Amino acid sequence: MAYKLLLTREKKDNQKTKDIFLKHGIKTLSLPMIEIKPLSFELMSFDFDSIIFSSQKAVDIFFDKISICKNANIKIYAVGQRTAKAIKRHIDTDIYIGTSDIKEILNKTSDKALWIRTELELPEDIKSITSSKNIFILKAYETVYKKYKLEKLLKCLNLIDGIFFASPSAFYSIIENLQNCKNILHSKELFAIGNTTKSAIEKEGFSVSYTPASPSIESLAFYIKSIR
Repeated sequence: MAYKLLLTREKKDNQKTKDIFLKHGIKTLSLPMIEIKPLSFELMSFDFDSIIFSSQKAVDIFFDKISICKNANIKIYAVGQRTAKAIKRHIDTDIYIGTSDIKEILNKTSDKALWIRTELELPEDIKSITSSKNIFILKAYETVYKKYKLEKLLKCLNLIDGIFFASPSAFYSIIENLQNCKNILHSKELFAIGNTTKSAIEKEGFSVSYTPASPSIESLAFYIKSIR
């Protein structure tokens, strides 16, 4: 029987992801757990020494409104290779890549930094870091958790073998939807696109079956194919 994977990204992203898994004989079920909505913002002046991007969405939304001269003397930080690649599409510059999570970058910055992120509340451990740093947060987009009836969600989970998470937000959304039934996730194989998502899942007490060494849906598809 073919392996069946639940996709939890935004609807348009799920379609792209579906095509990759299908090439490897992996069936998918799309159930978007989040929706990204750009927010209005503007910078009246720019006197920052560095910019921090913690997601591809942050990169694309920011550069859709703001242009930076490629010769500008600004440090750019990115959480993960995928975010770094997204930055390269907009500006050809040196990038410091934090391979674990945002804490690595926040602890590294010592100058005046602008952090482009979602409007979601910061975890307490992150708040404690930013409060002692010269870091300004620009809320560039809203991450909306999709709402589903518990009956529908449980029905979907009964049809699949594993779940693919491309962001912590998608995982938090499914946890919120499941309420007191979240332990059903222990019976599924959970896959994370990168270490940031993996850490979020593990902090909630769940095990991650596989995380690609370098964030890649192709790598994940190869892995699932190899174990079935």
